[in-house]
Amino acid sequence: MKGREFATFPIAALLSLGIAIAIIAVPSVAIAADMDGVMMSGGKMMMMKMGKPAGPMDHEMTMSDGTRVLLDGTVKFKYGPDTHLHDGQMIMMDGHIMNGGKAQGMSQ
Repeated sequence: MKGREFATFPIAALLSLGIAIAIIAVPSVAIAADMDGVMMSGGKMMMMKMGKPAGPMDHEMTMSDGTRVLLDGTVKFKYGPDTHLHDGQMIMMDGHIMNGGKAQGMSQ
């Protein structure tokens, strides 16, 4: 009987390790997918896909909350005052502005 207990230990340990890795890896993929939007970089608007530059922004965009982003970085919120993105700022597809990696509300 003792031999069987020790034989199942490595299997249980590997299974636990696999589950732990899956739990850690899935949120990071979801976070990267949530990093779609547009970013002001060097005075020009860039498209962002999964947190990485995907090329220059070549047309006006409407975000899921109705916010419009113009080619010059002007942000026209559906409800509220307009603003302008500064270098390093990003607006997510849901209309939230990221500044230094932190989401900001729409009341700026």
